[in-house]
Amino acid sequence: MSGLWHKYLRRAVLLPTEPASGLQPGQFRHFVVVPVMDELQFLPRTLASLAQALPDKVAVLLVINHGPDAAPGRKQNNLILLAQLRQGETWGLPARQLFWIDCASPGRELSRGVGEARKIGLDASLASLVPDSLNESFLVCLDADTLVSARYWPAIEEGFLNHPRCGALSLGFRHQPGENEAEEASIRQYEAYMKRYLEGLRLAGSRYAYHSIGSAIAVRAGSYLAAGGMRMPPAGEDFYFLQAVCKTAAVVQLDEPVVFPSARVSDRVLFGTGPMQRKLQQGEALLQLPESGFIALRELLALTTAELLAHPAEFAEKLVPETRQFLEQRGFFAVWPKILLNTAQEENALRRAFDCWFDALKTYQFLRACAETDAAAEKLPPAPALNSQ
Repeated sequence: MSGLWHKYLRRAVLLPTEPASGLQPGQFRHFVVVPVMDELQFLPRTLASLAQALPDKVAVLLVINHGPDAAPGRKQNNLILLAQLRQGETWGLPARQLFWIDCASPGRELSRGVGEARKIGLDASLASLVPDSLNESFLVCLDADTLVSARYWPAIEEGFLNHPRCGALSLGFRHQPGENEAEEASIRQYEAYMKRYLEGLRLAGSRYAYHSIGSAIAVRAGSYLAAGGMRMPPAGEDFYFLQAVCKTAAVVQLDEPVVFPSARVSDRVLFGTGPMQRKLQQGEALLQLPESGFIALRELLALTTAELLAHPAEFAEKLVPETRQFLEQRGFFAVWPKILLNTAQEENALRRAFDCWFDALKTYQFLRACAETDAAAEKLPPAPALNSQ
């Protein structure tokens, strides 16, 4: 693990932390990383809640950031926050536990969104850990407008203790109350949708049965390394990161709500809770994934036995036409023989290989395809009655 740690950090962009003394190697065992962009209104409450939840072995690292093209007001608020931090403001969090990285001053702005901010903070945290005990150190993602309960850190420690082989935890959450009736109704509608999706994946037996919420992720530092670090797409960095972790070690969903994200409408990312809130309040409907899709997923995964996966032709024969077509269109039968040649002859190895190929993204695409098939079927005219003669 030490060799991988050194190799990863040689490629990482490590920016200076403040206060000037910076983080010392081995000073803290765990980190909570918080991207901050124009959050003067919300960050004080977030830090105050962390002050009630974190033991002194956990540091909080803020990444204060915006893009070069950010609105002037957003830039100004970030610079005000930096000035307050440099003057000693901590909003109740012990000063020895609070650090930050300036990605907001002229010449330091970021251009790749919240994924880049998370990665900068997580990589800086990783660099300050002792490489020989990475699997006992936890890197945690939070957002600047998100509150935590007093059970926040105990739940994280218990989760990793109870699941010693898992790589990451998806923490239980419940959004804060909406500021008005419409906001409250839409956030509960969205939560119900997310819960239904999770339950469908669980019943289907999917490896990817967890929520992907950037403010509710805890990962072992060793698993962070094994997954290649945080992703930096324009949006959805939490989804793609947990997918990568899940291909190396299990991601466990915790049900106890200890994280309380904001329910507000937001334009900070391309998709996610904030943009979804806007769409719902404008009358747009959530995509309905039918129960038949989850049943089809369960039937597919039930066929991924070692015996059938070792014989692709037999596997194909067992699939219903729609599922076989989906796999064909995405190149499964072309690439699978190569995967077979490179998969160890070990128990469950073929199923793990299939799960790595049929990952969280393909799972969602499969369910979308099932929904589209159902919708198309509903639009067909009724079949003609059979002639009884």
